[in-house]
Amino acid sequence: MVNVRVLIRIARLTMIKNLSCCFLLVLALTGSMLGQSWSEWGSTKNVPEIKYRVQVLENAQACYLEFRDDQQGKGSTTFDVNVDYRPVDVDSNKTPPPPKTETEHLVTTPGRAATARISDCSAVTEARASYIQRH
Repeated sequence: MVNVRVLIRIARLTMIKNLSCCFLLVLALTGSMLGQSWSEWGSTKNVPEIKYRVQVLENAQACYLEFRDDQQGKGSTTFDVNVDYRPVDVDSNKTPPPPKTETEHLVTTPGRAATARISDCSAVTEARASYIQRH
């Protein structure tokens, strides 16, 4: 006679394995559907130790940015950054819209990047940091 407890345990383990596989598949598909992956880290134009990377979400018509300070000490770093970007072109029959600039005030802490979101953004062309204070 087969032990019912053994059968229940086998069923639970199989269900957990299947749910784990489904969860990982959904997570992978969601990441690819939401937008492009993050760009490589690059330096701001005028302060090489302030690095940034970009993720453009075309469906949301927005650009997400992360900033870090390569000279980050034990305290925080505050700075302003001017981000030049191309706005979303809603009418492709006309000439492209002129580039825009948005200013962000950011704070990084050890092990944590600062984040920014720019609406109506199709690409980031440049970032310039200023007023850097390391605490």
